[in-house]
Amino acid sequence: MTAFPTPPSLGRLPKLHVYVDETGDRGFSDKSKAKSPFFAMTAVIVPEEEEWAVKVAVGGLQGMVHSGPPQEAHKPLHWVEHFKAKHPERRRRAALTLARMQDVMVIHVIADKGTMQDDWAMSKSKEVFYNFTTRLLLERVALAAKGWPGGRRLAIVRLGMVKHMDHSTSESHLDWVRGGNVETYNVPWGLIKWPPTWESTQRHGIQLADLHAGLLGTALMGDPQDMDCARNLLACRHQLRRSPTGKLLGWGVKVIGTDAFLLKRAWWPEWDTP
Repeated sequence: MTAFPTPPSLGRLPKLHVYVDETGDRGFSDKSKAKSPFFAMTAVIVPEEEEWAVKVAVGGLQGMVHSGPPQEAHKPLHWVEHFKAKHPERRRRAALTLARMQDVMVIHVIADKGTMQDDWAMSKSKEVFYNFTTRLLLERVALAAKGWPGGRRLAIVRLGMVKHMDHSTSESHLDWVRGGNVETYNVPWGLIKWPPTWESTQRHGIQLADLHAGLLGTALMGDPQDMDCARNLLACRHQLRRSPTGKLLGWGVKVIGTDAFLLKRAWWPEWDTP
């Protein structure tokens, strides 16, 4: 039994389905930093009444990329496998499909490994790195549930499983955070159904989060002065969580490290514009 059961009054709230996946890697070796100078986690928040659109979007994209036997038509989508750079038309169609989904909200937490060297714990432990990034993401999910248009909602969070990782340690860490052992500045943790769960890519929403994370990762791997690498990411910028005044940093995008990792990019001003 969870240590933080949802009170009936919150359990009766309308629901948000939240799907989380990642891009980049958590390694700090020279090889890892050269391959991926960042690690990022993406949350896609879907109101329960729009959950049908997740299945329609994923099913349509599966039909586009799978041309083999009928039994392969429902094989889970993976950005790195099905949306390679040699298929720019697939990437564009995926971005447009995601962008057309209504009432969806997206949140990214991006870690710039180049400006995290002084954080010994995160640079030495992939688990600590993952858990801290997850915490920052879920804080923003809880705040989004509190401020959801039309009134508070209860968020049901499902994260993509990570290979070779014991997610029970992640759950324990999040329990520790929610138990008040670290200051989270009035984050309404009660608006997340506890505990979050880790699931395979068989779930359509996890595939959707993988695609959003893939758009982000492709933009971040491009040359900072290249606009084209972010063309597909920019197509979905209207879905980013923002402050009431339209602010993006700290709301729909959180940087671990220095903000310059994003601000130096040619496409940042357009991404930042509501």
